[in-house]
Amino acid sequence: MTLGKLENWKDIRELVLMSIGTDKGRWWADKEFGSEIWKLRLTGKITPTTVGTFRQMVLDSVQWLIDDGLASGIECEAEQQGRNTIAYRVTVKRPDNNTIEIKESWNGI
Repeated sequence: MTLGKLENWKDIRELVLMSIGTDKGRWWADKEFGSEIWKLRLTGKITPTTVGTFRQMVLDSVQWLIDDGLASGIECEAEQQGRNTIAYRVTVKRPDNNTIEIKESWNGI
């Protein structure tokens, strides 16, 4: 996926959230875009394993930002909060070494 150079960090934030929040295979423009987080709903509960899987699914969904040169690195931290929520933080590092943190939660189960 190539969207060109983005100068506005607000755009990067929106791209990250869109990548995580879009069910992979459901976007008409690119069947590879999005995440597979929706699959976690099928398990019916959040466990430490679910949190680790969630974290990896987030990283997989935003890898294209690195591949397209919009980011030089991306990290994700995630932790269970309550029975049905995963709080997460995505840190995006630009090629010029500036960073942005995106904090969100996922209420998926």
